[in-house]
Amino acid sequence: MNILYQSIFAPLGVFNNNYVKYRFQTAMIIVLSTAVLETILAPIIYFCTYRNRYKINLDISSMFLRLVVVIITWVVVCTVFWMFSKYFHKRISFSQTVSIWGLSYIPNFLCIILYNILLIKPEIYNGSGFSTFIISSLFIMFLIWKAIYYFMYMRSVLNTTLREITIITVVSALLFVSLIVIEFMVGVQVPVL
Repeated sequence: MNILYQSIFAPLGVFNNNYVKYRFQTAMIIVLSTAVLETILAPIIYFCTYRNRYKINLDISSMFLRLVVVIITWVVVCTVFWMFSKYFHKRISFSQTVSIWGLSYIPNFLCIILYNILLIKPEIYNGSGFSTFIISSLFIMFLIWKAIYYFMYMRSVLNTTLREITIITVVSALLFVSLIVIEFMVGVQVPVL
């Protein structure tokens, strides 16, 4: 629980290349919770909410396909980050990369919750200008939070130079776009990278 608290309120304590006890386990819980929420729980909740109003089906095989794709995309991102660390001669193990990048899924988790609340109760967003402003601000905040985690990973963990971070960011942007397209193709509604 301390790792989760630090990830949110004092991320420099866990976004570093030092050994942090229970960071790997906490990251796995965050990543798996995010993946299961996005691909399994959210469709079930949506189905239970709207099954009497609309003719919809719960496609179990698609749910598990999305779960596998989300987990694979996370492993791909971690592998690419780890390969960059090796290419630029940084001393980061794959398990460190996996555990540190896994902590960056906290904003994804919160974004998925907010998105699915809006999917079930769209009148919250359309209710007033103030609620629209607040909800839009939350989405932007989650995106900025994820970007901050990305740059903290690049700077604090990999200890990259400006040239290295530029190269990694360009390649990562192309990779992220490709993985987001793959996720959308299988039905993932909120990108999870």
